[in-house]
Amino acid sequence: MRRVSVLAALAAAVLSFSLPAHSDAQAASGVNAPRLLKVVALSRHGVRSPTQLPETLSAWGSNEWPGWSVAPGHLTDRGEALIEGEWTGLRESLAFDGLLPASECPQKGSVFIYADNEERTLATAGAMLDGLAPGCGMTIASGAKARDPLFHPVQGGLMPPPDLSARERENLAGELAAVRSDMDRRMAELSAILGPASPRLCPPGEIPCTLSDIPTSLIFPRAGSREGVALRGGLAIASTAAEVLLLESLEWPQRSLIIPAEVPVTQPKGPGTPVEQKAREIILAPRSDRPGVMPLPYRSRWEPAPAQVSHGDILVNPTTALHLLPVHTRVQNALQRFPAIARQEGMPLLLFMTEALAGTSPLKEANDADLVILSGHDTNIVNVAGLLGVHWNNAPFPRDSTPPGSMLVFRLWDTPQGRMVQASFQCQTTAALLSTDESVMAEAALRQEPLILPGSFAQTPAGPGLPADAFLASVRAMAGATLDAGLTRLFSDRKP
Repeated sequence: MRRVSVLAALAAAVLSFSLPAHSDAQAASGVNAPRLLKVVALSRHGVRSPTQLPETLSAWGSNEWPGWSVAPGHLTDRGEALIEGEWTGLRESLAFDGLLPASECPQKGSVFIYADNEERTLATAGAMLDGLAPGCGMTIASGAKARDPLFHPVQGGLMPPPDLSARERENLAGELAAVRSDMDRRMAELSAILGPASPRLCPPGEIPCTLSDIPTSLIFPRAGSREGVALRGGLAIASTAAEVLLLESLEWPQRSLIIPAEVPVTQPKGPGTPVEQKAREIILAPRSDRPGVMPLPYRSRWEPAPAQVSHGDILVNPTTALHLLPVHTRVQNALQRFPAIARQEGMPLLLFMTEALAGTSPLKEANDADLVILSGHDTNIVNVAGLLGVHWNNAPFPRDSTPPGSMLVFRLWDTPQGRMVQASFQCQTTAALLSTDESVMAEAALRQEPLILPGSFAQTPAGPGLPADAFLASVRAMAGATLDAGLTRLFSDRKP
């Protein structure tokens, strides 16, 4: 399978340019300690309500979901408080590294926040400023289009839809089929919590059914459309349901923590009579009469047993939510890290972040700022991480998961070896995410894991780094001149 590789691009890149040299003042002073010059962070929004309408959620099972106080997909008050606490703590860290002043307002233009123009990302950016620079009158920038091409390059028309070859489609379907097999028991546990699904979701002859019984298909975009590759059916619903359970436990920690941390009982599913086996094989055989639709093979091995729900609502203990979350994380990473998808959906953001770090962005405010923050989505982080080939272990969350408020961070350091780029993944600890105490939200240590970018060899105070000019050259080589010009056009008409 073809893989996008920064290392390969780095080897092919021609380093025909470099970043500005060390200042004369620093050279004269003989200071050799590494100095933080700039930070560019791509953050996921905070805790939000489910993006699905209540009638959609109710079709997934017979048990009732809790009601939310905000519209579908909006940031909650709880989510806002967590983001504000996170950035209150981050302000201290940035001040310690000398990037921002310790107490007074940051200098005008030293902080630049660009948010996707959805409610949850704009509200998250506002909460960031409330923690980072309260009362300083800083503003948030965002795009004018309904779907910002920087965060949604395919839907926004900046990039064509992913065009997967027949072999790539088979490889992606194989990866997701493996996820379906590995997560079968957890899907049955989710099915037990949700209860029987709406009959309209059940396959023919399989009423009643649970989400474990619902077939799954990959949907590939038509040429010339503004659609991405999508997953539909049982595995897709299970992935979203697992994430919703986590969001609920973070939204109502006091309620969720008093629920026993119990995993629903499941047992191996019996094969049935020979006639039943053959009928099931015929009914659920992968097939589709629609072009661009690839059903995944169905091999369910676990039978859910009905589970008791708390006070009639589908709400679980945070430990149970974390146990079920790999269903979401595995599906999201299999899909969004896939090279052909990651390139079309993530390359504009990676190029923008890299150019902003180097001071060569088409957006002047991003060049001038010492701290650049992009308020986006978990898929944005996974796309960019897939392009870079980086992974993280943020236990007790699943490997490569992206909790609310988590972020991918690039730091530019001035070191004795030259200017170095270092990357990290950062998120709040579970102690902070489950607390209702503002001081704990701000002071509970943020979890930070250094990421190894291809070509890293020099040590910085935050982890291994690689030369900044080499990193910029490699990303530009991956992006190509067409995308570089496309980003320039995207921001050329924007007024400061």
